Amino acid sequence: MIRSMTIVACLTLSACAVPIMVPAPAPAPDPEPIDAPQSAKARFVTSVAANGCALTSANTDVIMADAVLSREDLARVMTELRAEGRGEIDGAAFRVTSGVCA
Repeated sequence: MIRSMTIVACLTLSACAVPIMVPAPAPAPDPEPIDAPQSAKARFVTSVAANGCALTSANTDVIMADAVLSREDLARVMTELRAEGRGEIDGAAFRVTSGVCA
């Protein structure tokens, strides 16, 4: 009995002495660079371009949420774009006429 316990103890200790190959942790991926915040006008133009180049009553809420604009911001941006010649009112829609929508 003592002999078998001695053998088990020796085997246990020898198992602890064997080096275990543990892989090194993988390096963490570099975080994505944060783009500089765009102006309200740039966000609006990008959002309208992604939604068919026109702001209609059907997509107003989607564009406002995507561009993070309030109703007041939306009115101001549309007025500025129209004054700059980069947007026009076409019936019941506001069309962006610059950039990818030209």
